[in-house]
Amino acid sequence: MKTTKIIKKKKEVMKDLLTIMYESACAQKELLEILLEEFETEEVKQTPMEVEPRELIKGISGLAEFLGCGSTKAQNIINSKILQERDIAYRAGNRWRFSKTLLTKLLEEEPEILNKVCSEAA
Repeated sequence: MKTTKIIKKKKEVMKDLLTIMYESACAQKELLEILLEEFETEEVKQTPMEVEPRELIKGISGLAEFLGCGSTKAQNIINSKILQERDIAYRAGNRWRFSKTLLTKLLEEEPEILNKVCSEAA
């Protein structure tokens, strides 16, 4: 009998939680619609298929492979915070992620920037 009451109570709590989550999602949807109307631009109007997918380099070993250097040099580059300051690198949990597009652009615009970091660390 007591177990049945506990199960019923858990079901009620779950139902309440789901109701709150649903209402929150509806409110967020309304807010997004208002914001889209307010700040409507061509970029916002694009469908997800038209937006260029974000290519990611995953982890220090991925960065090292992309740059053609060792993992120690890749770690020195991360420690210099150059990539973080330019929003090229960020952490996802305890793992590093790097924007391949932005890193490629940085290397095209300033090809020597990472060499300076590597030579300073040596």
